[in-house]
Amino acid sequence: MLNPIRRPTLFDVGRLILVGAIWGGAFIFIALALTDFGPISIATWRITSGAVVLTIIAVLAGQKFPRGARNWRNLFIVGCLNSAVPFFLISWGQQFISSAETAVLMAMGTFFGLVVSHFSSHDERINVSRAAGVSIGFVGVLVLMLWDIMESGPGNLQGQLAVMAAGCSYATSSIVSRRLTHLSMISTSAATMLGASLYMIPLAFLLEDPLPVTVSQSSLFALFYLGVVATALAMTMRFFIIRANGAVFMSMVGYLVPLFGVLWSGLIFADTINLQTLMALGLILLGIAITRRGS
Repeated sequence: MLNPIRRPTLFDVGRLILVGAIWGGAFIFIALALTDFGPISIATWRITSGAVVLTIIAVLAGQKFPRGARNWRNLFIVGCLNSAVPFFLISWGQQFISSAETAVLMAMGTFFGLVVSHFSSHDERINVSRAAGVSIGFVGVLVLMLWDIMESGPGNLQGQLAVMAAGCSYATSSIVSRRLTHLSMISTSAATMLGASLYMIPLAFLLEDPLPVTVSQSSLFALFYLGVVATALAMTMRFFIIRANGAVFMSMVGYLVPLFGVLWSGLIFADTINLQTLMALGLILLGIAITRRGS
């Protein structure tokens, strides 16, 4: 029997802010890891280390792993869309754009998910508020992209498109994940990453060098943060927040990730914060707020 959700306390709000801060900081550590590792290698190490830690947590929590061919087929799909594809695209895209810009553009997934849900479900249809929110958020994305093109030329466009595609991949995976709601959350998350690691590890050795001879301590620490902290521990915290306060409360992290992404980028790479990034962030957060109001 499931425990009833409770009204969020200050402790719950603090946990949500912490998850947003952890995920928002991931873009900084991807930038650090790119000094020694390629995008596929970063995605592979993040998935593999996250899978190992999540498996240990699931075993300690006494959660059973999913069974059945149909469940594992969906697990492989979710692992691809929720881990392999976005982890690679974000790392690849950050070769061309800043951490702050990446954090802001990732919010595009929120609006893409709303559009897909309209056509794939009966309980998340687009209404006036949602349409307005999507429109405002899309204007924010255009502000960031077009302003960047005017200042730097079209060279960064490929990075922007890759990051937005990563956000759309996350959104698509959340829709497919509805088929897995009957399974234990931590063991299911571990299983999706274990499945993704089965094809990401060979790809990394085939296309890149995931074990370079010389690696800086900052790159190793970045991989540790991405796999253990930003993936395994943050997803475990997400599980406890959803169980205590519900999925709607957890969805508010969508406001925090771009906000903290810009904040951390400003603190560490101060020159990456500019007017268009702040304008785009404000429009996207406003669009998300209006979209949530219509939900």
